[in-house]
Amino acid sequence: MVGRRGLKGRAKTLISEGAKRNTVFTALGISKSSYYYTEQGYDGRKKLLDPELVQEINSLKKYERAYGYRKVATKLGRYNRKKVYRHMKIMGRTQPRRYKKKQRTHLPAVCPIRSNVRWEADLTYVFDGTQNTYLFAVIDCFDKELIGDQHGLRCRAGEAVESVRRAVWRRFGSDRVPDDEHVTMRVDQGTQYVSKKFREEMRRMGIRIEYCGINCPNEKPYIESFFSQYKREEVYRNEYRCFGDAAYGWQDYKDWYNTERIHQGLCWKTIVAFPL
Repeated sequence: MVGRRGLKGRAKTLISEGAKRNTVFTALGISKSSYYYTEQGYDGRKKLLDPELVQEINSLKKYERAYGYRKVATKLGRYNRKKVYRHMKIMGRTQPRRYKKKQRTHLPAVCPIRSNVRWEADLTYVFDGTQNTYLFAVIDCFDKELIGDQHGLRCRAGEAVESVRRAVWRRFGSDRVPDDEHVTMRVDQGTQYVSKKFREEMRRMGIRIEYCGINCPNEKPYIESFFSQYKREEVYRNEYRCFGDAAYGWQDYKDWYNTERIHQGLCWKTIVAFPL
């Protein structure tokens, strides 16, 4: 099998004997760029660096080294920008390129018409007097019930999955959503919720995920409102001394919230008294 160098040598021989270049390239199956390529670049096209400009670029001091090529060209005065840019790029002195973020359409506001249609999930930090603890929660947007949670000292995708798994068991009595139900859950783009493990588990459970935008808490207002109520009605009213205090306070609040707390969004009724 003839390599690229062998084909290139044969092409040069044929061309020197009078054959047309395009015909030789087509017959041998090589491109013009392969024919003209050399180990140092294209023949006659590689430009050497200007040692005087290299020295002036290296003489820049302190914060001037953070200049882009436009400011360097202005600072040095007598060089055009293209030449300065070529030298700085070869010398590794150009600034990192800032990529534009992708345009994202905001998720629409949705008002569910029954339970088990739209859920929201998120996590929050709870200080227990010595360290931060992590609370993952899942809420039904229609009846406002807290249906899944995981409170502990770890903040991983596994804890996020466990909170949703408990929600599925509470509502459907199994480890996945029945085929005749269609649950959509909104979450933010935290590392726990965008992880491969979480996405695979949601797919296995039969839950469709909607990701909110970055810094867009208004796109999942129900879970944000729940955490605000929990902090105001439980966390900020108590001074925990250890994780046990925080865990006990959460369990006590969770039971009260789901059974006795009245909700304005439920026509001033409790969750258990609201007709579904």
